[in-house]
Amino acid sequence: MGFFSNKITTDKVVKTLEKLFETSYGSLVVGLKESFKNEAQVISEEQDKELMAVAMFSVMRSVLVTFGDTQKTKDMLGKLQHDVFKTYFEKDEERKQFGELLWERADEYSQVLRADNKDVVIKLGEIFCTHYFGEGESRSRFVVMSFIGASLLNTSIETKKFLDEVLSKYEIV
Repeated sequence: MGFFSNKITTDKVVKTLEKLFETSYGSLVVGLKESFKNEAQVISEEQDKELMAVAMFSVMRSVLVTFGDTQKTKDMLGKLQHDVFKTYFEKDEERKQFGELLWERADEYSQVLRADNKDVVIKLGEIFCTHYFGEGESRSRFVVMSFIGASLLNTSIETKKFLDEVLSKYEIV
């Protein structure tokens, strides 16, 4: 038996996934505030949840793609959601409502992520903008659409790279 273990716990992987979520969420908030610097735009509680849903989906999607429909996926996503929800929402009802919102958005975003879709970035951003700004104003926010769509894809890609790297070096237990 070697001095160093080639095993890593699910908890350690999930802690890193939480940090990836927090980084993505933080950059979305900062990026949106920067794009609104010439406007008197305040992020409402509901809009903030849309930002959280984008960041959470991008991390969750990478776990699903990496591990497939397995018990390991369910364990990691369950722990990730539990920890993130507990951090950001005090009440059980708030956690439940955000969970429902997250899965609704996950369904919408997942429909766009098809191999034959050449406008993925714009379509992802368009879904976000429709919920964030409302139906009427969403199309006038092309910069935000591009930013959100590209951010979602970038976080997904980087999270997938992290998970692939972990899998290449460790057995997750």
